[in-house]
Amino acid sequence: MPFVTRDGAHYRRDLPHYRIPGGTYHVRFSIADPARKLTDEWMYQIIEEELMRAHKRGYLLFAYVIMSTHTHAVCQPLPLSKCPLDWGDYRKYFSLETLLGRIKGRTARFINQRAVRFGSLWREESFDRVVQGERDLAEVIEYIHNNPVRWKLVERAEEYRWSSINTIYSGREEYREWFDWT
Repeated sequence: MPFVTRDGAHYRRDLPHYRIPGGTYHVRFSIADPARKLTDEWMYQIIEEELMRAHKRGYLLFAYVIMSTHTHAVCQPLPLSKCPLDWGDYRKYFSLETLLGRIKGRTARFINQRAVRFGSLWREESFDRVVQGERDLAEVIEYIHNNPVRWKLVERAEEYRWSSINTIYSGREEYREWFDWT
């Protein structure tokens, strides 16, 4: 049975979800049917482009990795208002569920169209947890970047193409202002 606090800051479907004002979240969304896993580079590219497209528009993207059966990301939904008085209410921020829903919806549509198939690509519910401070943020980014190493796809995280270690952390000029929030 779903549990929702009066203001919706905590709710439960199959997984618990907590929302805090200005929160940063580690999210994982998974393929609905393992038989339909990501097989082609263009599929990964669609997901990467969608993750990066929302950066500074709906959230700040700190890290990601795209695997054949799931995607990890670390993001912080942005406030809807420039008024600091609103920043103490998580409802005055872009909704994490809405942001993820858009990414999953757009990527599913683009991938299904190009692959000429129908149906759900992603599981409806995503895993998410609140990142607890700077140390936890650094640890979760390292965890995400090393996911392909743990899956024995590469020996070093830098060798895996579909990870923020090769984009926003690459040092390339095009990402120089990625972490400038103003």
